[in-house]
Amino acid sequence: MMTKYVVVGLILLLIFIILSAIVSPKLNLADHQNVLHLVVNYDTSLLNQMIKSQVQWLNQFMIFMTQYGREAILPLFIIVIAVFGGQEGRKTAAVMVLSILVLIPLSMIVKDIVARARPDLPLTPLLPSDNEYSFPSGHATIVSAGAATALVLFRTKRGILISIALAAEAAIVCTSRVYLGHHYPLDIVGGVILGVGVSFMLIGISDKIERAMLMLTRKLPIKP
Repeated sequence: MMTKYVVVGLILLLIFIILSAIVSPKLNLADHQNVLHLVVNYDTSLLNQMIKSQVQWLNQFMIFMTQYGREAILPLFIIVIAVFGGQEGRKTAAVMVLSILVLIPLSMIVKDIVARARPDLPLTPLLPSDNEYSFPSGHATIVSAGAATALVLFRTKRGILISIALAAEAAIVCTSRVYLGHHYPLDIVGGVILGVGVSFMLIGISDKIERAMLMLTRKLPIKP
């Protein structure tokens, strides 16, 4: 029987598929081209507004968060949750890691299918952009999955504070991707929907994951 998290996850993934179809330049239907034109214009307008809001004192912080928010800060959170969070923390960390392992190849596959180009900025960007396609944002996908998993599963008093801090960190990382001109806002929205959708699917079967971990632990040879 499907849990509520599996149902919500499926709904989010359906919304993600629809959004992917809207932003993909591969569809040549006339109606789609009209929708795509409106979406791209609005998305570009929001991106330009964000870039115009750049201020010198904030630039280095945004560069730091976009470079290390996913690659260093998120793994550090996972380690802290696993080591100091007890059984609930280990379960949360396991689901977070599993979500990331699923989402990394999945997001890369979706990027190639949707084939949305990166923003073409007239000004020199603060940080060189990646060469891969733009939708969905890989940063947004991964950090939102981690934050969503922690907020749902890590519910101790200390855990709630850590989860809120992780959610704030994820929000800053997502913002930095648009601020630096690496992604359109809808790339971030798509990444968040995909990340939360997959994480909710795994949260829905987290009890089974926990039982599998316990069985694996019991089968591991114990050295004297």
